Amino acid sequence: MNRLGVAFDRWVARGDATPVDLGLYRVLFALVVLLSPRDFRWVAQFPDSFVKGPAGPFWLLRRVPPEGVLVGLELLVGVSAAFLLVGLFTRTASIVLAVALLGGYGTVYSLGKIDHNVFVILVPVLLSFARWGDAWSLDALRRTPRDPAAPAPQWPLRLLALLVGLGFLTAAVPKVLSGWLSPATHAVQGVMFTQYHVNGRTELLADRFVGVRDGFFWESVDVATVLLEGLLVVAVLSWRWWRVGIAIACLFHLGVLLMMNIGFSINVVTYAAFVLWSRAPLLRRSTAGPGGARPPRRRPRPGSLVALALLAAALGAFAALRPEGWGVPRLDRGVVVAGALVSAWYLLHVARDLLGRSRGSRTVSVVDERAGARP
Repeated sequence: MNRLGVAFDRWVARGDATPVDLGLYRVLFALVVLLSPRDFRWVAQFPDSFVKGPAGPFWLLRRVPPEGVLVGLELLVGVSAAFLLVGLFTRTASIVLAVALLGGYGTVYSLGKIDHNVFVILVPVLLSFARWGDAWSLDALRRTPRDPAAPAPQWPLRLLALLVGLGFLTAAVPKVLSGWLSPATHAVQGVMFTQYHVNGRTELLADRFVGVRDGFFWESVDVATVLLEGLLVVAVLSWRWWRVGIAIACLFHLGVLLMMNIGFSINVVTYAAFVLWSRAPLLRRSTAGPGGARPPRRRPRPGSLVALALLAAALGAFAALRPEGWGVPRLDRGVVVAGALVSAWYLLHVARDLLGRSRGSRTVSVVDERAGARP
């Protein structure tokens, strides 16, 4: 039993993500949150009779909160995301962001429609324990320097991966139990028809896919969907398997976007937490000074920190209260497409490495056989 516990501890702590990787991801995550429209105040337009909170703390909610409370939650989201962007008071900003998002989404969900936004709440909570504020941040400048190349605590990433895998599994099990895999029906085609004819999602490649009548194609898509959602949790055992799995998931999300005009951008942003961003050639050069040495760091003055904090608060408030026309159009689609491009690049490199290894082992075996035939 002790050996099993030691093996488990080693598995949880194993990984090669550094604070630089997580710092770069923190900037990306905060940017997406700031650019995404965040609207909770519309809930105030409904009467209290519409409120029926889901299981959990919002089950106690009996009335629609005042509009001022909902606007306050939007402001908290914007300001905490801005502090997260610059990396100032990173852990506090992470927790405040998660609590504000939980309050806003929990209130919205109390009207009956529940979306797939839980990961945007889990990410800041877990990665606040993974040193994602130790690089590319003001916190890194004002604190005692730590080696940004040293491995970060890996257990938050492992836990996040496990939760993502379990989230997919909870989507696969109901599909199997409801007859999703029955050859007599084509579940994905049925969803496609609903999105096209009922919800009016007719853009991109929807016109072409809605006209496909090949039963083998649709049944293959049904099976592939269940296999991906059901087996991704197994890939958590290995970081290499996991990164391959989420890369495939990004391509899957691109297919859903092209077919049904549904962009699971939050999922793609969550997967980005597992990318080793510092290994990209451009980013690798930007994190080092001349000759590969890290540039010297100067601690900011207290007055500068106060000014930057006020600037971050103003930026967050503007992002939360900006007019509708100031948003980024099709942001969710852009995120899904970008994730698919990065995933395709990664999978091509994995395939190249596997082919190189197989050729290398084949060459070694031939040389060994020839060497053994010699007297």
